[in-house]
Amino acid sequence: MSRMQIRVLSDAEIESLHARTLEVFERIGIRITHAETLARLARRGARVHEAAGIVRFDPRLIQELLALAPAVARETGLNGRPLEVGGDNRYYLSLILDPFVIPYRGGPRPPVLEDVRRHTIIGESLDRVASMMRMQFPVTDVPEPDSYYKTMEVFLAHATKHIAVYPTSEKNCRDWMDVAAVIADAAGLDTQTTPLLSVAMAVTSPMVIHSMNIEIMKMAMERCYPIISTVCPMAGMTSPYSRAGTLLAANVEALAPVLITQTCKPGHPVLYGIGPSVADMRTGRDRYYGAEKMIFKTAATQLGRFYHLPISGEAGGSLTWRPDVQNGAESMAYLLASVTGGQNVIGGLGSLHNANGMSAEQIIMQCGLIDMAEYLAGGLDLDEQKLGLRSLAEVQPGGNFLTDDLTVRLLRSGEFFESPYFDLTGGYCDNAPGMYEIAHQTAEQLVSSYRPTVPSKVVEAVQRFFAHKYQDKSLAV
Repeated sequence: MSRMQIRVLSDAEIESLHARTLEVFERIGIRITHAETLARLARRGARVHEAAGIVRFDPRLIQELLALAPAVARETGLNGRPLEVGGDNRYYLSLILDPFVIPYRGGPRPPVLEDVRRHTIIGESLDRVASMMRMQFPVTDVPEPDSYYKTMEVFLAHATKHIAVYPTSEKNCRDWMDVAAVIADAAGLDTQTTPLLSVAMAVTSPMVIHSMNIEIMKMAMERCYPIISTVCPMAGMTSPYSRAGTLLAANVEALAPVLITQTCKPGHPVLYGIGPSVADMRTGRDRYYGAEKMIFKTAATQLGRFYHLPISGEAGGSLTWRPDVQNGAESMAYLLASVTGGQNVIGGLGSLHNANGMSAEQIIMQCGLIDMAEYLAGGLDLDEQKLGLRSLAEVQPGGNFLTDDLTVRLLRSGEFFESPYFDLTGGYCDNAPGMYEIAHQTAEQLVSSYRPTVPSKVVEAVQRFFAHKYQDKSLAV
C-alpha cells in the first residue's frame, strides 16, 4: 500500500537548498541581540562579531549541532495523553482566540470572553484535537490589563490537553511558566519531567533573533518544554520577492533556533516550522493564506524531514472570512499539503480571515477536511483480497455484490470515505443540512453537553493564581 505524496522539491533540489543555507550561515550570518548567547556560541566555535551581534557558523559546526537535535519532541497535557511529535505521527491543534471572531451567520467582530469559553470547550471535546493554543488578544467585555489574565484563566479552567504557548513578552512567558507550575502542583506533576506546554519563539525576518525571544527559549529549556520556532518572512518586505528566495531565508531562520538550543542545552527538542507569506505590492498588506502557501508548506515538510526534526506549522485557512468555496478550496489545499508531507503538529484549526480571525464552525469544518485529507493521504491498498478477483469470479457477469463476502468484510472498515462533518446524502435527502450548518449544530451540541474535564482542585488553584492579579477584584471567582 502506498500513501499519496505531494512534492515540490526533488532530492537534488533539497541538497542544493541545504548547501545555499550553509552558505548563508557561513558568509552572511544571523544577528542575535543577546550577549550571553553570543558568548556561548563563540565558545562553541561560531564566529561572533560582538559589536554587530552577527554570528556565522561553519558547515561542520552546523552539522554537529543538528546531529544533537532530537527527532521526536514529547508532549502531554493534564489528560495524561502522551504525544510523540515526530516520525510519522500527526496531531492537530485548535485555535482559541484571534483578533476577530466570525459568528454563525455574521461578519467579523472583536472577541468576547464567552468566545474563549466556547472555543476551548469545542477543542477540548473534539477527538481530532490533541492540543490547543490561545493567542494573546484582549476581549472587549473585560477591560485591559485584566482582559489578558481573564482569558487565560477561562481557557485553563476548561483545558486538559497539551497547550502551545505563544508569548508576546518575557513577562507573558513567565506568567505561563508560573501558572503551569501551579497547575502541575495541584495535579501532582513535575514541570521538569511533564511537558504540559510547548513554547513558541519568534525569529524576526530577515534573520534576527532578539534578546526577548532568547529569554523565552531559556525559560523553555529550564523545563522540559519543546520550543516551536515561529518563522514568518513576508516576500517583498522581509524576504526576497521570490518563492525560492523566501524559502531559503525561511529555512535559515527555522534552523537558527535549533543551533542556539543545541549550543545551550544539547538534546532539547525544537520543532521545525516556517509560515511564509507574500506582500501585496499594490497595497503593502500581508497576504498570509495565498495559493503559494501550499507550495511553502509542502517544501517545509520536505525540509523538516531532511533535517530529521519534528515539524510544526499551521493547518492553513483562508484569505476570506466567509464559509464559501474559496474558504474550502484554500483550507483543503493547505491541509492536504500538511498531511501528505508528514507535518507532525498541524495547528490553528479554526483560522480564517487571512489568519486574523477564527470561528467555532471553522474548527469543525476543518475537522471534516482533515477526515478527507487523511483518507486521501492513505492512498490505495491493492492487496490480493481487496482486488476482488475472487468476488468477480463468484458473482459472475450480471450479478451484484450486495451480499458478497468482501462487501460484508469491508462494510464498516473505512474503505470508503465517511465523515460526520460533510453532507454525504448526495441529493437523496430533502433539506439535508450543508457543511456550515452541520458545523454549527455540532458546535452548539458540544458546548451544551459539556461536562467539566479539569479537576476541581486544579480549577481552584488557577483561580487563586489569577485572583491577586486583577485590578478589578470583582473578576476574581
